[in-house]
Amino acid sequence: MRNRNRMALLGAVLAAGLGCNNAEPPTAPNATPIGADGMAPMGTVATGVWRRTGYNVSGTVQMVAENGVGQLTFSSDFSVAQTPGPVVYVNTTNNPNSGQPLRIGAIKSRTGAQTYTFQLPPGVRYTWVIIWCDPFNVPMAEASINPTP
Repeated sequence: MRNRNRMALLGAVLAAGLGCNNAEPPTAPNATPIGADGMAPMGTVATGVWRRTGYNVSGTVQMVAENGVGQLTFSSDFSVAQTPGPVVYVNTTNNPNSGQPLRIGAIKSRTGAQTYTFQLPPGVRYTWVIIWCDPFNVPMAEASINPTP
């Protein structure tokens, strides 16, 4: 109980200090992940360069989409700043609070190569990959990509 109280106090202090105590994360639907046994798509690759939207970031991201399956691959030189709660999204805009966002999931690592394979909703052509700080509903990084098929 003592640790829970400390964590609650720390969270309140951080939120008050950053002016984000009423922040709500985007209401995007969650993507359905496809496990390591799933077939990776083999379609056209769309590549984007990570661009800072509030936090230091480097590297590239590739997205492949085919037959209702999407796969994001972050480059081995990927790096993003330390902040609480970074989440990966794909979207038709560069803000997961608008457009047709899809929450891929919590970032696996703040550095290095990583892959996310997931089901895609039909008929959506994604043009952005986004890293978003869900606890404070603020952008961290974005990459523009060619529209997915």
